[in-house]
Amino acid sequence: MNGKISGFLKVAFVSLFMAGIWSVYAEAVPRGYGGVTLGMGLDETKGALKKNSDFGYAGDRDVSLLPGDDRILIETDATLTNAHPFLTQCWFQFYEEKLYVMIINMNPEKVDHYSVYSSLCQKYGEPAEFTPDRSVWKGDGVIMSLERPLSLKYIDSTVSEKLRQGATVKKSASEYTRDVFLKGL
Repeated sequence: MNGKISGFLKVAFVSLFMAGIWSVYAEAVPRGYGGVTLGMGLDETKGALKKNSDFGYAGDRDVSLLPGDDRILIETDATLTNAHPFLTQCWFQFYEEKLYVMIINMNPEKVDHYSVYSSLCQKYGEPAEFTPDRSVWKGDGVIMSLERPLSLKYIDSTVSEKLRQGATVKKSASEYTRDVFLKGL
């Protein structure tokens, strides 16, 4: 009888795992990597990058302004400062002096896409979205995506949505009247 119960529990566990129900017990999707997290201020991010040599942060020369309102970008290259880097180039994008996008490119000579994917699935459960080009995990206000060839992105979904909505351009008067004309045909 114990063997039947044990077998039943194994089947139930595998069924829950395959159905994605078990992923409820997975860790929450992280807000960043290596001591750098979404929502950090510019100076706080610079300090965290200095503490972690994996990123290859070289100081203020890695910081630039992007076109648009209050957008700052930090671009690092770990291959310049690290003899055996797991990371290559990384980008940290700010809006209103808060980090809202991190893009971490990994060294394909040190780690492969499948190993990273498997590790993320073990830790955070199955992705919410899966295509041949990317796997996406979603959490409380954060989107983490593993993209081919080998990039890991962390995006503050609230800020991203705000910027996306703000970028929507309203139709000009001539476009509007053209649409009215075409609908009247």
